[in-house]
Amino acid sequence: MIYYEIHCRYCKKPFQLEEGTRKYQQYKQNRNGQFSCDDCDRRIESDSRKYLFDRD
Repeated sequence: MIYYEIHCRYCKKPFQLEEGTRKYQQYKQNRNGQFSCDDCDRRIESDSRKYLFDRD
C-alpha cells in the first residue's frame, strides 16, 4: 500500500495518509495544505458538538 507520512497541524505528531482515503486525495491535489490526524479530528468534532449542545 502506498502512503505519505506527514505531521499533524495540531499535535505535531507524524501520521500516515493511506492510498484511497479522502485525505490522501486532498494531499495529492494540495501538498502545501495542512492536515490533522484522526485523533485530533475526533477531538475537534466532539468539542464542537459539546459546545453546540451546551450553549443556552
